[in-house]
Amino acid sequence: MGKEKRFKYIYGPVPSWRLGNSLGIDLLSQKEKVCNFNCIYCQIGKTKQYAQARKVYVSTEALIEEIKSLPEIPIDYLTFSGRGEPTLAKNLAEVARAIRSIRKEPLAILTNSSLMDNQDIRKDLLLIDFVCLKLDSYSQQSLEKINNPAAGIRFENILNGIKQFRKEYKGRLGLQIMFIEQNKNMAEELAGLARLIGPDEVQINTPL
Repeated sequence: MGKEKRFKYIYGPVPSWRLGNSLGIDLLSQKEKVCNFNCIYCQIGKTKQYAQARKVYVSTEALIEEIKSLPEIPIDYLTFSGRGEPTLAKNLAEVARAIRSIRKEPLAILTNSSLMDNQDIRKDLLLIDFVCLKLDSYSQQSLEKINNPAAGIRFENILNGIKQFRKEYKGRLGLQIMFIEQNKNMAEELAGLARLIGPDEVQINTPL
């Protein structure tokens, strides 16, 4: 029985070019991916059933119990990521506050930006030190082609939510763009959106 069996909801630390030694925190931790996108390049695989509403997937107590049992290891960021879209976890803010009471490291989150028009989610994200917002698309058509969103998710709402969050947020804001065959010729449009949003940094990725 090793440590891999012992920890169900945290993993790593993973060496990250964006986050240094990043300890992953999976607020979803289900057998199947929990997401409202089905991105064509997703490393986890296809979204078999879209998640439509926020709910608690893993209790705050269970997550904090694992974090408390961590050995002394170098960690640069505690990062909300994992098997899907972390903002779908209704207890995101509760977990963030609980971690702050027991750990000194900054918090990060990797989000697909799909719910940025939700005021409650933007409020939750204000608790995070480093928010990495994904934006691979520049229109509703490209959103559907690349990210395959659940019904009702509109590109215009995502963009407006991101712009509003930029006004409210005082932490480190990253905009992550995945360049693939379907959008590689649209760098000018994506650069224009990046200038409009004004993040602290733009992270350019390609799939491995």
